[in-house]
Amino acid sequence: MRAILIARIKEGTPSEFYRILVDRLWPRGIRKDQTFWQEWLPEVAPSTQLRRYFHGHWDDLDTFRIRYLHELRNNTSSQLQRLFTLVQTRPVALLTFSRDIERSQVPILREFLKREAHDE
Repeated sequence: MRAILIARIKEGTPSEFYRILVDRLWPRGIRKDQTFWQEWLPEVAPSTQLRRYFHGHWDDLDTFRIRYLHELRNNTSSQLQRLFTLVQTRPVALLTFSRDIERSQVPILREFLKREAHDE
């Protein structure tokens, strides 16, 4: 497995990293023809239901983490398979629009990818 960096979309990332937006919703104020990331994989983000739950229960990160990991383990989307392939072949940067990256889905997704790659 290659390096997995997490960053906000407005932060710079080293050019050798393949940049992937992993938010369910398209970021406000960003036109689709002005992106600086290579791919958008919304299906690897928390479901709309889980995202809404977390916005209403911001202080319950543990429950959000458990539920999101459950969603990831049961996610059969081609986008998650694509992400697994990418992290095996090149360094990637998982990008989010979230203001507080440490309280977003991105660290949980990185943890999941590393654990799954290790178990293979």
